[in-house]
Amino acid sequence: MRKKLHVFPICLVILLTLFLKPVPATACSCAKEPSAEEGFSRSQAVFSGEVTRIKDNNGLFGGYGKTVIFKVKETWKGINKTEVAIATGSGGGDCGIEFVVGKEYLVYASVSDMYGDKSLTSVICDPTKELGIAAEDIDILGQGQVLPHNVKPIDNGKKTALISGGVVFISGLLGIFWWHWMRRNKK
Repeated sequence: MRKKLHVFPICLVILLTLFLKPVPATACSCAKEPSAEEGFSRSQAVFSGEVTRIKDNNGLFGGYGKTVIFKVKETWKGINKTEVAIATGSGGGDCGIEFVVGKEYLVYASVSDMYGDKSLTSVICDPTKELGIAAEDIDILGQGQVLPHNVKPIDNGKKTALISGGVVFISGLLGIFWWHWMRRNKK
């Protein structure tokens, strides 16, 4: 007697494999922290601001690290909004900075896909530091630009991508069910 191959579990595994990404293993070490001049020249954005919220990016559909939202106080380079999101690691060996909600920082950030999608990223190898101990850097950087406070909400597109992925996944499952039902009814 010939056993029927159950297609549904195999297709489900294939679909899950397409949508779930493994979290890459990373390790971080820096020879020495760059100076304010080096940090400024190699960064796409330099600003000071207060951390207003931190979002953990570790999720079912990939991504890791944290997204840190800042209320920008002053900008020296690359920032024209009063609210900015940067990516960083969760801490430990992934180069992440341990930002704290309510504290102010001088942030040096570069565009990177180190923690998922391309976005402004700051890591422990950048000269990012608490604003209270950044006086020497600010002396070197000079007076920054203070932006008007018309905060625009941040939408980094991840919510849209998650919804799109869910729609594709559910459509795939419905397609598999329909195909299986059609095959079964032809017999």
